[in-house]
Amino acid sequence: MRLFLAIDFPDELKVRIARNVEILKGYIPKGIKWVDKKNLHVTFKFLGDVNERVLEDLNAPIEGITGKYSPFTISFKDVEMIPNPERPRLIWYDMKDDTESASKLFRGVDLALYDLGFSKEKRPLALHTTLGRVKFARNIEWEKISSNLIPIDDIVKCGELTLFKSRLTPSGPIYSILKTFPLKKIDKDGGNIQ
Repeated sequence: MRLFLAIDFPDELKVRIARNVEILKGYIPKGIKWVDKKNLHVTFKFLGDVNERVLEDLNAPIEGITGKYSPFTISFKDVEMIPNPERPRLIWYDMKDDTESASKLFRGVDLALYDLGFSKEKRPLALHTTLGRVKFARNIEWEKISSNLIPIDDIVKCGELTLFKSRLTPSGPIYSILKTFPLKKIDKDGGNIQ
């Protein structure tokens, strides 16, 4: 089964992100496979095809890492065409790691999973939310399009990582939540809860 760890969004935020996807569709009606609203998330680490027997082995190392890190925030930056508007492969929301906490957690999770035989990431964490995958697109006036998008000024509070299973179908992927891994509990005064 195909698995990935992600930061999931509340449904009301997914609705607002999806409004911008609809605006983009109006400007770029063909050549893009758009992400369905219910599938919007921030991929934290793609695990790939994982044998079902290995699934239980994932829990302890991930829980061991997530339990050491406090909740953190990320925020939305710009919608971008990656790698560039002339030859795009993806359209995504670039996200900002407000305190570098996401990057530290990413390195910890990556190392823990490497010890289980998963490949280590070669690049640093690039937080983003994929909006669409470009199949073909020509003559896109990106500056004009991006200036018509609705700004999203939300600061997203991340208190857990979510392990998703992805089932590929002809109409698009279907994601199901397998488990959530809470980050370290903090009391209202900012201290750790044992």
